[in-house]
Amino acid sequence: MTDIAQSILSALDGHRQIAPPSDDDPGFSLEAAYAVSDAVMAARIARGERPCGWKIGFTNRTIWDEYGVHAPIWGPMYRGTIRAFDPDHGAAVLDAGAFVEPRIEPEIVLRIARTPRAGMDDRELIACIDAVAHGFEVVQSIYPGWRFRAADTVAAFALHGALVHGPLVAIDPHAPEWIDRLGNFGITLFRDGEEVDRGIAQNVLGGPLSALRHMAAGLEGQPMARGIEPGDLVTTGTVTRAFPVAAGETWHTRVDGIPVPDMRMRFADRAQERLDTLVARAALARFRFENPSSCRNQQDYQEAMSVGVEAETAISRMLFRDGERLAEARREIERRAQMHADAWNRRRDP
Repeated sequence: MTDIAQSILSALDGHRQIAPPSDDDPGFSLEAAYAVSDAVMAARIARGERPCGWKIGFTNRTIWDEYGVHAPIWGPMYRGTIRAFDPDHGAAVLDAGAFVEPRIEPEIVLRIARTPRAGMDDRELIACIDAVAHGFEVVQSIYPGWRFRAADTVAAFALHGALVHGPLVAIDPHAPEWIDRLGNFGITLFRDGEEVDRGIAQNVLGGPLSALRHMAAGLEGQPMARGIEPGDLVTTGTVTRAFPVAAGETWHTRVDGIPVPDMRMRFADRAQERLDTLVARAALARFRFENPSSCRNQQDYQEAMSVGVEAETAISRMLFRDGERLAEARREIERRAQMHADAWNRRRDP
């Protein structure tokens, strides 16, 4: 694997950011970037990840100037980065802390039945698709501040972080209304109930079929080790602008003109949730071993000591680089342990 591919994969695995390759090599080309993308894909396959689709990026011309990228790009998605979700069950939940500078993109997703080829018209392309869905793609930037050139984004797995999509709606490839639907829908995007943007199909290079056509031609002109295969899901690009996301936010869409369900997604901070759980366990354990008579027997007391040591050790490991938060967590353990003790004493001495 090339040095650039190794650096990019290490940044992904380490949840950290690096300088774009073009900073060191202003001549870093799209051709070289797709070779790096191939190398990254090969390494991910070698360690057990399974490609099962493609992300097309920068199809929305309205955001080209914002990012300094003026042509679409693409990269593979993996089974571990794609999640199906039924919106009837409420909001999908993602850990905001699992991504680097995450942004959200509402997209139309196509499921491939037959491999599309360069030069196909809309009727030929629709015959290559057997289902359509709506979903959120979460994109991330391993380059600080979302500063990069087009080639940098190609090398960095096209900025793909995760795809959460709703039900796949089967389509009749011989029904001409699907060509019209895929060219004339609209999506409204909301954050915590407030509308933040609206987009239309035409924003995506004229529509999702046009985006697919562009990628099919691009892959034939710049082949990769793996092409578009039957069964693949293809995200066709954000219909609205891409927006930064943060833990605690809930995003939802309203889709018009195409029969796919709206989507709702909440961003959590699983690391914080785990920390809160550990603090609660450590506090209860500390109360119990500081007040042995609150334990039922010696085994119960020994278990409290063991749980307390495990929880406080896990907290120290989580926060070993953040002394301030570690000290705060320890104070919170003491405060909660005292609360347990006060409540226990009130029950003993009414």
